[in-house]
Amino acid sequence: MLQVDTCVGILNHLRKHHSNPTAFSYRSNNEWKHLSTKNFLRDVKYLSLGLRDMGLQRGDKVGILATGSPQWSISNFAIMIAGGVVVPLFSNISDDNFIYEVKQTDIKLLFVGEEEHWSLMQRHASLFNRVITIGEPPADASSSRFAINTFSSLIEKGRLIDDQAPFKYEEMEKEIQPSDLAIIIYTSGSTGTPKGVELTQENIVGFLNNDPYSWDKHTDRYLSVLPLEHVFGYSVNLWMILWGVSIYYSNDYKNLGAICQEVQPTAIVVVPRLLEKIYSKMFDEIQKLKGLKRSLGFFAFKLAQNQNKKILNVILHPILNFLVYSKLRNALGGKLRVVISGGASLDPQLHSFFEQIGIPIYEGWGMTEACPVCASLVDHNKVGNVGVPLKGYEIKTTPEGEILVRGKGVMRGYYKNPEATLKAIDADGWLHTGDRGVLDKEGSLKIFGRMKELYKTSTGEYVAPTPIEQALCRYPLIESALIIAEGRKFSSCLLFPNKEEVKRMQIQQNATTLTEEGFLNGPSVSVEVNKIINQINKHLNHWEQIRAYRFVIHPLSVKDGDLTPSMKIKREAVAKKYGHLIDEMYLSIPAQEKESL
Repeated sequence: MLQVDTCVGILNHLRKHHSNPTAFSYRSNNEWKHLSTKNFLRDVKYLSLGLRDMGLQRGDKVGILATGSPQWSISNFAIMIAGGVVVPLFSNISDDNFIYEVKQTDIKLLFVGEEEHWSLMQRHASLFNRVITIGEPPADASSSRFAINTFSSLIEKGRLIDDQAPFKYEEMEKEIQPSDLAIIIYTSGSTGTPKGVELTQENIVGFLNNDPYSWDKHTDRYLSVLPLEHVFGYSVNLWMILWGVSIYYSNDYKNLGAICQEVQPTAIVVVPRLLEKIYSKMFDEIQKLKGLKRSLGFFAFKLAQNQNKKILNVILHPILNFLVYSKLRNALGGKLRVVISGGASLDPQLHSFFEQIGIPIYEGWGMTEACPVCASLVDHNKVGNVGVPLKGYEIKTTPEGEILVRGKGVMRGYYKNPEATLKAIDADGWLHTGDRGVLDKEGSLKIFGRMKELYKTSTGEYVAPTPIEQALCRYPLIESALIIAEGRKFSSCLLFPNKEEVKRMQIQQNATTLTEEGFLNGPSVSVEVNKIINQINKHLNHWEQIRAYRFVIHPLSVKDGDLTPSMKIKREAVAKKYGHLIDEMYLSIPAQEKESL
């Protein structure tokens, strides 16, 4: 059984057991460039030596502001080997949170990637003493007030040091202990100021020794699309490195299908929203067909969604698999055998759809404070469940349904926030996650949402918003949705439209002369949305049913404070921002309907 307890263990295992000429791949000038295992290890060594020579002391905080790439991973390992603490910064972070996180951790040294990252950093250049460029710096970088080093020059400096002191790197490796602080990852801050989660060496490698999916370094290819500054993306990146799986880094979400067809990945890790977008894209492609092909496509989609017609599924599945489902799989490269979904709960109907078309989805669950905790395994995969606890974790629930976790992956605490740490981790070491759930007889966990994401109407009834929002987002027209119910007599919702679908509908209905707002508030869309809501309401309790809605034309964004960096809606902020629309819904509902509520 493999056992590693620090980042050094990962590198040693990689050095001893894996040799892959295309271990780390990335896009540059519209073609794939590759870095071998040997060169990856070499660059980690030289960069760590260069950082130590630069004056990096044990415990110093070093920021990384860049998109995922082999260089991001090299920087991550090199910082830790040199004794530093990694502080990943979200590329789409707001200026206020960027300043807060940099100041709180006292980052003076920063790795910077592409041009858009330079723009953010230069707006707050006074915060930094030195910057290391991963990509090409902008033309005006030379006039900056801080010192600049290039990634390649620092590696060359490390090479010279290694020639002069060949044992220095091994000495640095020996300094690393399992209890050392390795990384500070900031929570999304959906309800307030972000908190820095302190993860030790033992925390970040605790789950890596698990191999529930039988990774094969010879045949598996992992397409890395989640940001590495997200704890889920970060953890799985380390996992793939340890097991020698070839990694392809891509940040081109809009062209994910084309990237998949190029790479033909066998594994990918996603958040549910990405699966929703893939589903919508597949549906759009069916809509473009004509005649019999279109009718067959719609029938295949409907059958894949309907789990009640099991006999019909058994009879027709082989035919539909050949004619429709195989083409849908080929649109994602045709080789996917493991798709892990995490970061939020996955709509069970969406999960079932992908399973039916032959794309296996395995849900996982965790949080920045303990990631990951659970995973659905190949021989233990239940739709609607996030799986069983991984080795090294314990789970239990309180009488109120809150999930508690204890184990090697649980954080050391919140950085410079002892009060929040004491509130989160009790005297017995149990992390109070704030998630609601239940364990079944087989030990598999089902998540119901956040403890605080349970609205209480003015009539005393409870409404769980997440499943309703997921149901709304199954429809191509709706990009995002926010249920309103707290303290209200009935449920309503704000709808954020899918801009591409709106354009398609306008063209189809010869309504391109209308503004987007005019079209969405017009009779044809109103009929369509009412159909959607009526269909959803059939499956809801009376007090949960949606009685009013409003479209919000302006898209949600991180920059405007609507979304967390991990793309979760900041419920309170959005509800406050569009309070005038919410008030309008409750004031304009007909009197007779008010009386019936």
